This record gives sequence, C-alpha cells and structure tokens, in this order.
Amino acid sequence: MAKRKILHMITPSDNVSPFDVNMAVDAGYEVIVPHSAVAVSSVADFVQDAIFSRPPKSASATGMFIGGYDVNQASDMLDAAKKAMVPPFEVSVFADPNGAFTTAAALVAVIEKCLKKHAAKPLQDIRLRILGGGPVGLSTAVLATQRGASVCLVRLTPRADDGAALEFAERYELTIESLRALEQSDKINVAADAEVIVSTAKAGIEVLNQEVLDHASNLLVAADVNAVPPTGIEGVEVTHNGNDVAASWGSFKSIGALGVGRVKYQTQAQMLKSMLTSEDSLVLGLAEAYSEAVRHA
Repeated sequence: MAKRKILHMITPSDNVSPFDVNMAVDAGYEVIVPHSAVAVSSVADFVQDAIFSRPPKSASATGMFIGGYDVNQASDMLDAAKKAMVPPFEVSVFADPNGAFTTAAALVAVIEKCLKKHAAKPLQDIRLRILGGGPVGLSTAVLATQRGASVCLVRLTPRADDGAALEFAERYELTIESLRALEQSDKINVAADAEVIVSTAKAGIEVLNQEVLDHASNLLVAADVNAVPPTGIEGVEVTHNGNDVAASWGSFKSIGALGVGRVKYQTQAQMLKSMLTSEDSLVLGLAEAYSEAVRHA
C-alpha cells in the first residue's frame, strides 16, 4: 500500500497560516499536521523523527513546511532541517515565512517581465526603491540586488530596526542600502531618481500619493502588493498588470496585487507539488521560489 502523503507544518508563531494549509491541501497532501511555537533548536528533532519513521528513499511521502513571520528565523530553520538529514533517510522541506519568499519571487519576476516588454531593459543597474522593510520587502531587496539592481530599502517609520535587513543581506553576502522617508519631502526625494518603485508596506495604507509620483519623472514601473484599499501607491490598482498610470510628466507602468498574486499562487502551488513527486529530497527557499516564479510570470 502506498504511503499517505503527510505534510508537517512548523512555525515559531502561535498558529500556522490558513492560507498555507489550503495551498497544501490543494497541492495534494492527504494529512497535514500543524506544529506551533517551534524553536529553531527543535527543528533537527522534528526532521529526524519524521525521516526515521518511514523507509529510506521515500522523501516524496513526507514533507515539511516552515512558516512564521521572520525571514531570518525561517532561514535558520531551513538550514537546521537540511543539516538534520541522514541520507538515504530524507524529507523535502519548503520555507515560505508569511508567504514572503514566494511573494517576493513573484514580484521580482513580474517586474523583470514588465521592464523587458515595455522598456526593453533588464533589472541590472535599474534604480529600484522598496517602500517597507517587512518580510516581503527584505526578500525583494535580496532578489533584486542579486539581479544587479541598485536597491534602496526605504523605511517609513521612525522606529524601524535595520538589524533584520542587515542579517538577511549578510546571509547572501550582499550590502543593501537603506534610508528613512518619514515626511512627504523625503518621499519626493526617494521617488525623484527611481526607475522602479515597489510598495511592500502595511496593507490598507497609502504611502505614495500623486504629488510624489509627479516628481518621479524617471519612473518606468510601480508595483504594489497591497490588496486592501486604499492601495499603497495612488493610481496603482489591484487588477493592474502592465497598465499605464498618468503623472504630470507622462506615464509609467503599473502592477497591482493580483498581478503579483497570480504568480505567487502558481509558484507556491508548484513548489508544494514538486515535493510530492520528486524522488529526491528538496530544500526549497528564496532562490528556488524565484526560479519557479520566472516560469509563471
């Protein structure tokens, strides 16, 4: 009898994400077991409990999904899980904290496609400004920097801590510039030389208005992952996917939350399905999410 497909969903938070549970069910997992309040130090025990309860070379029958909200903590958990494998006893592991890895991967992939189609430019050397330094913002900053963009992470609150950004960038041996934009004048200065602006700020808050955009005369693409009204960038609608948005100096292309979300959904779904079918164990994180997102953009 074939082994039932089990996914252990582990998170340092109080509960696993209902979104991720639904995605796992739709991908084909038959049994889903949530584990909350899991520490990094406990991950090796979780993995080894799982790998030794089933025959060797049955990685597709058991998977682990790492959630939570902290990209650094999730990355530590992914590393710990990988080190805990005892080949040929292995499972596949997929980290996507707060959906940040798949969302950032989708965001970068659709921006690259839009730039290529409408401006005949790659992401390399593009001046990209990311508004908001949460999990999606940090992950986007890393991916865009790896692809040669000139990235600046723009903090919108006075108490924002750069420690998480520095730690995450160091994992990839990168340096990412950051600054504060607390006033309207600060935002105007940020937008003035930007060629791509991305809003990954808190949902339901407009962070860039028309006045700022009217000063962004170099802007080629603006993207916003916020699906809760009002959108983060005025004029960037949820359904936009390469639409024109007018400014006093001309127009720029716009990508809204659904344009990003479609690719994010397909990326996460395919990564979960790949764990169910691969004969070898998979370790899936930010880099693998980007590779998959490019296929769906």
